[in-house]
Amino acid sequence: MSTSRTSTGRKYVNHRRRQMIFRKICIVSAIVISTVVLIGAAGIRSHAEGSDEVHYYKYYTSVTVMPGDTLSSIASAYGDHYEDSEAHIREIMLCNHLSEDVIYAGTYLIVPYYSTEFVY
Repeated sequence: MSTSRTSTGRKYVNHRRRQMIFRKICIVSAIVISTVVLIGAAGIRSHAEGSDEVHYYKYYTSVTVMPGDTLSSIASAYGDHYEDSEAHIREIMLCNHLSEDVIYAGTYLIVPYYSTEFVY
């Protein structure tokens, strides 16, 4: 009978020890997660309030090619924020899987552009 009590007692002690370890892990995890969330929120808030910097968001639009349009004319119409028009033309070609800069009236092109307006 004493062997049974000892075995039951050890099981109880081991069970209580596992419970305590689990509780400690939960508390430490909650503290770490709370700290990360608070630091992230403070960083976002401070960045949003203290910055006069203008942010540009990248979007894509579909454009119907009209007679007389060229990739250069389309890029200049939508490419205010590109370093140069050649970079914008290359990106338009990449988006539309074009191997050369020939386009035809009536076709549609996907054209990337930048805007300060955030649209979701």
